[in-house]
Amino acid sequence: MCSLFTNRITKVKILAAFLVLGTLVFIHSLNNGSLLTRSAQKAVKIIRNETKTILVWNGSGRKEVRNFGWGKDAFINKNCPYTRCEMTDNRSERPLEHFDAIVFVLNDEFTSPDQMMMPDFKNKRNASQHLVLFTQESPPALKSYYNMTQLAHFFNWTMTYRMDADIRFLYGRIIPKEHAPEEISNLREKARASLPPNSKRNKTKTVAWMVSHCNTHGQRETYVKELSKDIDVDIYGGCGNLSCALDALHHSDPQCYNMIESTYKFYLSFENAICPDYVTEKFFKIMGHHIVPIVYGGADYTQHAPPHSYIDARKFKPKELATYLKLLDANDTLYNEYFWWKDYYRVEYSVEDMTRHGFCDLCQKLHQQQDGDFRTYKELESEWGDGNKCQPFDPSWLS
Repeated sequence: MCSLFTNRITKVKILAAFLVLGTLVFIHSLNNGSLLTRSAQKAVKIIRNETKTILVWNGSGRKEVRNFGWGKDAFINKNCPYTRCEMTDNRSERPLEHFDAIVFVLNDEFTSPDQMMMPDFKNKRNASQHLVLFTQESPPALKSYYNMTQLAHFFNWTMTYRMDADIRFLYGRIIPKEHAPEEISNLREKARASLPPNSKRNKTKTVAWMVSHCNTHGQRETYVKELSKDIDVDIYGGCGNLSCALDALHHSDPQCYNMIESTYKFYLSFENAICPDYVTEKFFKIMGHHIVPIVYGGADYTQHAPPHSYIDARKFKPKELATYLKLLDANDTLYNEYFWWKDYYRVEYSVEDMTRHGFCDLCQKLHQQQDGDFRTYKELESEWGDGNKCQPFDPSWLS
């Protein structure tokens, strides 16, 4: 009797061992997809592809954040490629280490300790969690508020306007249509012979500029002062003697842009800092209108816009630029050539477009990350601190 019972136990142990081994083999087969039908593979993928939780640590009241929306529906409503994400600004919803990503906003407008405070992980930080540095500001704007040296080995990803950011949060995009050409010389020639729309033919003034920050790191105001000696520049906003209506978000009202579009031939899309990749709505919004932008910034604008669609002020001394603008002002065929691209590209510059791209891309990246694909930025000082690559004003322009 005892022997029989012992034999049964032995058989049970052997059977259990085979079951364990079989399960391991089956799981391995699942991972390789060899034993699954396509529908079953999809089901397993969905199981693995669980909802990713995103905590916006601070700055939830900023338009760049709140425009996107909250919860799970936001990613569905914005037609994101990946929708299994959930966004919240409730820090106490769960332990911090249980969020898949924590977005920390760096901004020069934050003054309260709560907005400036970094997350404090009471338990050990989750190695698979991503802390995301999110900013739309240039390094000089952040310098007085954040010690980048202390943020070493803190952030996993960056979410900025930089072209090398982990998630690009661009101020705008100029997107080729399906029939966008590669060769443009004949299109420029065609544009020279064309007439602008009726509402744009009677432009009576040359250069406009809307600006509220009068003293800047890049000293754009110095360039404009010199430029104004040789050509009329009408300045709207707090730094000039002209004004335009403001909307609820304290940006210029669309009617103001319509007035400038119908009145002026050129607009100064001058950035407040000459920093790598720093190109803002000052450029993209004007590209959406029938007016030629004159850019002043540190970005490689060829990465953002079609050739011969803008004028780069940094390639001219102010007096030289004034001479060139007068040439275009007097010659409609040369002026019209700057609009050759309008039928072949579309411009996105709204806050809704900006947030949709940024947060949809964040959700997608969270789902596409690979095991072991975790690192932190060893230092931020060289790009965002005192070592940043932003350039000062070039005094040789004034000679």
